[in-house]
Amino acid sequence: MQISLEAGSRRIKEQDAWAKELFPTVHERLKQAAETLPPDNPVQPCVDALTELVKAQADTTGFVVLHQWVEILERHVPPQLPDPEHTTE
Repeated sequence: MQISLEAGSRRIKEQDAWAKELFPTVHERLKQAAETLPPDNPVQPCVDALTELVKAQADTTGFVVLHQWVEILERHVPPQLPDPEHTTE
């Protein structure tokens, strides 16, 4: 059992080192891909939120905490307010 725990711990450390090394590159690819979308694209708010969440993750040594997720999502994907001109007819 000890050997299994050591192997698991080593694998986690290797995965973490790999991710930390590769993260700046994949983050840059995400930003470049986001920049290619036309500004009127309906998915743009989600792409902007994802890009900001990835940046927030890059700026922390742990996980982006829940309140940061909510702040970012509220900023990019605010709730839809009722349209006073909309009728159900």
